[in-house]
Amino acid sequence: MNLPASPRSRTRVRVASATAVGVLALATLTGCTGNGSDSHDSGQGRRPHSTAPSATPAKIALPSPRSAPAPAASLSPAATPGEVRISDGPFTDRVRITKLALAKGPAAVTGHLAVTSDVSHLIDLELRAAYYDAQGRLLGTGTFEHAENDEAAHDHSEHSGPQAENAGIDFTIPANGLKGSPTAAVVTIPVLVNE
Repeated sequence: MNLPASPRSRTRVRVASATAVGVLALATLTGCTGNGSDSHDSGQGRRPHSTAPSATPAKIALPSPRSAPAPAASLSPAATPGEVRISDGPFTDRVRITKLALAKGPAAVTGHLAVTSDVSHLIDLELRAAYYDAQGRLLGTGTFEHAENDEAAHDHSEHSGPQAENAGIDFTIPANGLKGSPTAAVVTIPVLVNE
């Protein structure tokens, strides 16, 4: 005849079960957080596990610094003839672009850029223009690049060339391989590096 278990024996079973589950979980987690050495190593060649950061940085795939989103296939809302827009981006608040114009024959966007965020030397700058027709269709693009050479970027004496961080620089973004006659353009700033 089986007698029902007493409340005290049920409590012991519950405590024993909970303890067994806890020990099993601890053993599993401990096995997953080893020091990276092979368990068949027999102690030779082991290095002590350190929590200090590694001297060699982990290799992380970063996007190319010159990757900018592709221009929109169509311009919306439609632009007025001769209009040049500046696309908002991560660098538009650090510069002032004035005298924007869409030149015809050969097609190009011209203007003047000055760095407003600080007075450090401009090391690298890239401006891109997307050219659109009267219906707002993309016709092609163009790029303007300005780069200080290493010596000029670190030489704080007088520069003979244009300096975007002082009075600014004039720029021309020539159109490349257009598929028609542009009536509007959108300028983006994918690269702006200053010291």
